[in-house]
Amino acid sequence: MNTLTAAPPAAECGTPPIKSRALISLRARPMVALSLLWIVFLVALAAVRPLLPLPDPARSDYQNVAVPPGFSGAHLLGTDEIGRDILARLITGGQVSLLVGIGAVAIAVLAGAPLGILAGYFRGWVAPVIGTVIDIQLAFPALVALIALVVFLGPGLITIVVGIGIVSAPAVARVSRAATKTYAEREFVVAAQGMGAGSWRIIRREVLPNVIVPVLAYSMVLLAVAIVAEGSLSFLGLGVPPPSSSWGSMMGSGRSELNSKPHIVLLPALAMMLTLLALNFLAEQFGRRFDIRESAL
Repeated sequence: MNTLTAAPPAAECGTPPIKSRALISLRARPMVALSLLWIVFLVALAAVRPLLPLPDPARSDYQNVAVPPGFSGAHLLGTDEIGRDILARLITGGQVSLLVGIGAVAIAVLAGAPLGILAGYFRGWVAPVIGTVIDIQLAFPALVALIALVVFLGPGLITIVVGIGIVSAPAVARVSRAATKTYAEREFVVAAQGMGAGSWRIIRREVLPNVIVPVLAYSMVLLAVAIVAEGSLSFLGLGVPPPSSSWGSMMGSGRSELNSKPHIVLLPALAMMLTLLALNFLAEQFGRRFDIRESAL
């Protein structure tokens, strides 16, 4: 057997050539900048909402009901079906959606990542037991579990955050388990084991810093999923109760006016769509930047 065989071309290895990757990076920079700008813009609006000269999002202006954008000086983006200011409700809904998404992702990562690391690193009975629990939870429809939880405990911000976090934890555990299995067999882990380092020290010093990268990339996608889940519950009337608003509840309350006043539904739908696109694009670029391949996960 010839030991000097040439390495296969980069395309056959599944990795783009260096020039192609550089070209992709240059083309992606404007989209990365726009995505980051949109997320920062949303967070900034949510932070300074009390300081903005906007009407109360829960107050109705019965002289301007279902006014389209630009037809009223007092309501820049118009009003909804009962005269509430859409711009104020969009910003308030963004606050709720971001809060639900970030809270749910934090719970999912804190609960799922340690289980996945344990299942990926330890052998014996630990991996099969944790793997079975993860597979059982993944097999149960997440939306059905969320609806059952909200109906049983009652709608509320804390219920939604905890519910989405719990049903999302198995997916995080699966990602961290796959990444841990990859790094647990690397040479630096074997070297640490040969030097007599304990398992918990190896996990903390060698495995965790590498596993956290794919988990963070997946967390961006999970944040978008959590926003969609909250919007779905709110659209069904099981989300954050009034007078609080979210993008999903805005779409749900305005669906009866979709034919005559489509802006009531389209504006929150557009805000959600742009947010989901930005988060998914940032997650994709983050994964490419750190060479996170789906085949490894």
